[in-house]
Amino acid sequence: MSEPPRLPASVPVAAPVLQLRSAVDGVSWPALPDPAGQSVLAMLWQLERSERYTPARLRSLQLVQARALLRHAATHVPFYRELWRDAGFDPRVEALTPKRFTALPVVTRAMLQQAAESAFATEVPQAHGPVQAGLTAGTAGRPLHFRTTGLTQFMWRAFTLRDHLWHRRDLGGKLASIGSMLGRRAEEPNWGAATAGLCTTGPAVGLSIDRPVVEQAAWLVEQDPHSLVTSPGNLYRLAGWFSGHGLKLPRLRDIRTLSERVTPEQRAACRVAFGLPLVDAYSTRELGCLALQCPDHEHYHVQQEGILMELLDDRGQPVPAGAMGRVVVTSLHNFAMPFVRYDTGDFATAGGPCDCGRGLAVLARIDGRARNLMMLPDGSRRWPGCELISLDAVPGIQWHQFVQVAPDRIELHVVCDHPLAPSEQDALLATVRGRMGDRFELAVLQVDDLPRSAGGQSEVFVNRQAG
Repeated sequence: MSEPPRLPASVPVAAPVLQLRSAVDGVSWPALPDPAGQSVLAMLWQLERSERYTPARLRSLQLVQARALLRHAATHVPFYRELWRDAGFDPRVEALTPKRFTALPVVTRAMLQQAAESAFATEVPQAHGPVQAGLTAGTAGRPLHFRTTGLTQFMWRAFTLRDHLWHRRDLGGKLASIGSMLGRRAEEPNWGAATAGLCTTGPAVGLSIDRPVVEQAAWLVEQDPHSLVTSPGNLYRLAGWFSGHGLKLPRLRDIRTLSERVTPEQRAACRVAFGLPLVDAYSTRELGCLALQCPDHEHYHVQQEGILMELLDDRGQPVPAGAMGRVVVTSLHNFAMPFVRYDTGDFATAGGPCDCGRGLAVLARIDGRARNLMMLPDGSRRWPGCELISLDAVPGIQWHQFVQVAPDRIELHVVCDHPLAPSEQDALLATVRGRMGDRFELAVLQVDDLPRSAGGQSEVFVNRQAG
């Protein structure tokens, strides 16, 4: 396996962050946070140490927490009580060994959807905070109704702060966010829930991701932010626009992405356009933060203090480093709706030990969902490595999506600011064939818009045969 890409030393490094906000009148330094802030700092203190634990020690601690979670689920969640009874397992009376844990049934989204309220706990410890209802984005089909607690949200905020610290972000600058929003624009005095009340930050501004890329670019030039967060696909379109117009964002020092699979083409385009690396995070609405990009490499570290992640092959066995597996997750602190060996529908490639010194498990990359697998005419499957066409092939292209409608046919759905001429369609097809070869019958279809999830995501490659 080749060495993982290391981030260049020339990347600007901001000063250490977390200028704490004091809750005591007349005392600004050293700051005295309120009790909530003290809890966050205590968690960060633990995370700074646990990330250096050995893999064996991390796994042992995960299993201790999993035992508590499973005992609670067997007592207060009808769905798991019945599921494990059929499997001949009761964690209230039987020890939870690593072998016993990996023998438990894998739970799918469809199973939880069918279980409905029987998947919710009838009782939640009061110390876990208020129970909140949520709904997945529905990118992969029917959304899932789920429950979280104040504790699970607290852990997500702690991992967000870990991400800021790992990448030494200057929280005093302006944050620009382009994503799913109820309104077209937004302005906030701070960077959000992870930092609010704990430390001093700069302002945050937001723009809806459904705005045309030209409008997004003009807004970014106007705002001149220090930090930018958006989806990888949207960042790719912005990078193409800024590169094409020879413009820069002079104060920009940090670029983050979330919500979609990241490709090498997107990372490269970010460096060319902005002179900065793309820093990605892997999370889901129902599970929270799953993995953060390493500060020294482009691979990811699993957030093992919050989840127990398995990468499994088609036989349900762990995959070795360098192999792709199905992402199965146990959320260690959600006592309102336990997710135990939950099949996320995602695939990721396992990585080897990282030379950064962290013992946290490594994901070489996030590969995406089953519906994003390309089926080859011979019946084999692989992740499409050629899904991003050059936007220079035809000026005016705003969005595009590849849709596999048959084993030997792929359609390129394009949103363009003008009707495509036959010569322009030929140019697109030539570009795609240069990447895909002649294995597929190809067609270009101009559409008014592309389907997106409630989170504003638009998948680049969709295999309709995968469901």
